[in-house]
Amino acid sequence: MTAGRIESDLVTDAYRLFLGRAPNLDNLPAFENFGQLVAMLMQSDEFNSSPRSKKNGMGWPEAQYFVAPQKKLMYCPIGKNACSFLKVRMVNAAEHPHALTIGNSIHFITDRVKTGIQLSDYALGDAQAMLSDPDMFRFALLRDPARRMLSAYIEKFLKNRMDIGNQSHTASVVRAVQTERDMSVIDFHQGISFREFVDHVVTQPADTLDPHWRPQNLYLGDYEWPHLYAFDDLPRLVRDIERQAGVALAAPPINSSGSGIGVSIDGADRLLPPELDGHSMISAECYLTQDLQARIEAYFAADYALLDSLT
Repeated sequence: MTAGRIESDLVTDAYRLFLGRAPNLDNLPAFENFGQLVAMLMQSDEFNSSPRSKKNGMGWPEAQYFVAPQKKLMYCPIGKNACSFLKVRMVNAAEHPHALTIGNSIHFITDRVKTGIQLSDYALGDAQAMLSDPDMFRFALLRDPARRMLSAYIEKFLKNRMDIGNQSHTASVVRAVQTERDMSVIDFHQGISFREFVDHVVTQPADTLDPHWRPQNLYLGDYEWPHLYAFDDLPRLVRDIERQAGVALAAPPINSSGSGIGVSIDGADRLLPPELDGHSMISAECYLTQDLQARIEAYFAADYALLDSLT
C-alpha cells in the first residue's frame, strides 16, 4: 500500500518521528515525493507545538555535533568531508528507530527535529556532560583544504549551481564576485570561476564563511578530539566506528562526486561554469595552480597544521 508515490512504511515512520503517532493511511493526501511529506509534517500545528520541534539553543559548532550516547560516540561533521555519509553511519551506529526517515534527508531533519542524534537535542547540562565525558569516542574527518575547496566549487558552483538549495550557500559569493564585474543582477548560470571563488574566500573573515568552505579547525571548537582522521583514512574510520558501536556499517564510496579526477584542460581555474559544462571530469591540477595552492595554504594554515599532526 502506498500514500501517493511514497511507500506506506516510510509515511508511517515519518509520522512517528515528527508527531509521535501513526497516520491514518486511508485519509492521507497523495504525496508526490518525500519532500512534500516532510513539508506537511513540519508545517503542522501538531509538530510545532510539540517538544519534537524544540532544540536546546546551543550555538555553532556544538549544536551540530552528532551523538550516539549509548554507544559512546560523538562525531563532529565538517562540510565537504564525507559528512552526509558519516551522518547516516552515525544514525545507523546508534540503531535509531527512525533511521528510515532520517536517512532520506539527513541534514534537514537532524537540524530541525529533535531526533536524539544532535547534541542540540539534549538538555544543556546533559549535552555539556557528553562533551566532557572521557569515555566518549570523539572523532572527526579532516581533508586537504585545497581539495575541499575544489569539491565545494564543483558541486555547488558548477554541477548543481541552479539548485535552489545550493544557491542559499553560494549566493553571497556569486553576488560579491559578479558585483566586482559590474553585474547588477545575480546570474547563477554564468556563475564564477574557481579562481574567483578562491580569490573571494581568502579575503573574508574565516568565521563568516559558509560551512562548506569554513576552516575545519573552527568546527572542532575548544574541545579535545582524540580521534582525528585524514580523508584518505575514511575506511579505517568506518571500521573504528563499527568496533565502538558493535554494528556493521556500509563501506564508504570511492570519490562518488568525481571531483578532481579527469582530463587536462588548460586554464580551467579561469573558466566560467558554462565553459566547463561540456567537460564532465577535469583533473584537480588544472584548477589548483601553483599560485592558488599557495594562497589556500596560507589562508588555511591552521587546517594544514592539523593534518600535519596526524602524520
